[in-house]
Amino acid sequence: MSHPPRPAGDPAPRGASAHRAQRPPDLRLAALAPLVVLALGLAAPAPLPAQSAPATTADEVHRAERERFGFGELRPGASGDPASPNAANADEAKAGTPALPPLFASEAQREPAAWPQRRAELARLIEDHWVGRVPEAARDLRVVWRKERVASPPGTVAEHWIGQPVAPDGRMGPTIDATISFPAAPAGVPALIDYAYVWPGGRVPDFGGPRPPDPVATAHRHGFAHVAFRPQLLQADSAATMEQGIIGLVRWPRERHDWGALRAWAWGASRLREELARDPRIDGERIALQGHSRFGKAVLVAAAFDHGFADANVSSSGAGGAKLMRRDFGETWENLASSGAFHWFTPNAMRYAAGGRSVADLPVDAHMLIALRAPRPLFVTSGTAEKGDSWVDPTGMWLAVQEAQPAWTLHDAQAPAGPMPPPGNDSQAGFPLGWYQHREGHIPWPGTGEFYEHQARFAPD
Repeated sequence: MSHPPRPAGDPAPRGASAHRAQRPPDLRLAALAPLVVLALGLAAPAPLPAQSAPATTADEVHRAERERFGFGELRPGASGDPASPNAANADEAKAGTPALPPLFASEAQREPAAWPQRRAELARLIEDHWVGRVPEAARDLRVVWRKERVASPPGTVAEHWIGQPVAPDGRMGPTIDATISFPAAPAGVPALIDYAYVWPGGRVPDFGGPRPPDPVATAHRHGFAHVAFRPQLLQADSAATMEQGIIGLVRWPRERHDWGALRAWAWGASRLREELARDPRIDGERIALQGHSRFGKAVLVAAAFDHGFADANVSSSGAGGAKLMRRDFGETWENLASSGAFHWFTPNAMRYAAGGRSVADLPVDAHMLIALRAPRPLFVTSGTAEKGDSWVDPTGMWLAVQEAQPAWTLHDAQAPAGPMPPPGNDSQAGFPLGWYQHREGHIPWPGTGEFYEHQARFAPD
């Protein structure tokens, strides 16, 4: 099977102008402005510049950042076409066994008391070379919430929540947009924030494989409120319109270590978690996360930096997520540094696809990003390479999970032993840092049941 530069079925990103076309008319920023003025006592706010058709392209923004920071030309990424001269490796025998940067810098750090300092060191390395720092100006943003009842099946309640970020000078950016579906008679129920795609025409992406179950009904069946979070309405999934999202509201152009879309989406998820926790219908200690493919990367970043989330299901995240980047299998760092994906990360990430540097020079790898979550629960899932998940390197993700386990055992958590389980075997799913590989391809739902079991096992008392 030929795998495209993005995982099969993971649709190409689109700009903010396309996102706006899908918003109901009453959610436009102009309609929210009077609410913000009333709530905050501000003078008439100045919205971001009008978001007409992008005046630039992703390639142009990519070139501008490369020139600004002196990266020059970058090496091309691997091709998903096996017939290409630059085809991505899909042969396990050629993947190699790379030397990884150590999780602990010294034996003295292998103590629970030393973990906070080591975690802070790892977090700064990951920020500066991978996901980026959240600029200090983001702390000054206020989020004003508007909540409206919407149609829902009998016996349930659904509400559309729109969080409007407002800068101290009154400027406003795109919104934190979510639909919360409550089960019958909610009173302190857990909630699952599910990263939801928003694509042209309002269509749901087709990842192939079996027909997916209804995620709302599934959540309700497990006693959860379902939260469909649409991160692309906060920060569009395209560099062409990066300036027009929350990143542009906070600071533009980006500085060398500033955040990318993954961290911006995480910022929105954290603000949503905080607002959910204020609602008496929600158990604020049991708000979990779930995301697939590029949103699997995003969920891992959110859970790693915000321990307020009770658990997280990181599905088929691959390169830039839970996959060991130094392992030569599937997507490469050069793919991530390209004009189609660099906006997910800090500009400095491009440094390792330029000049004489490579991913071998990267001072971090996926096991360190995963370890930032310790000792909180985390669940990493994947499909099989044979059925379409080769691009995300399932074995590389399992290896990263194993390499991160010492951060949990440091806190007396149990860890699995033995080789990588075969698909469908849940023997390593029942641990605080859990792993499960289902039998299908690049789809998330075959592992959802195991995730609900995982959060139930490790949820706060």
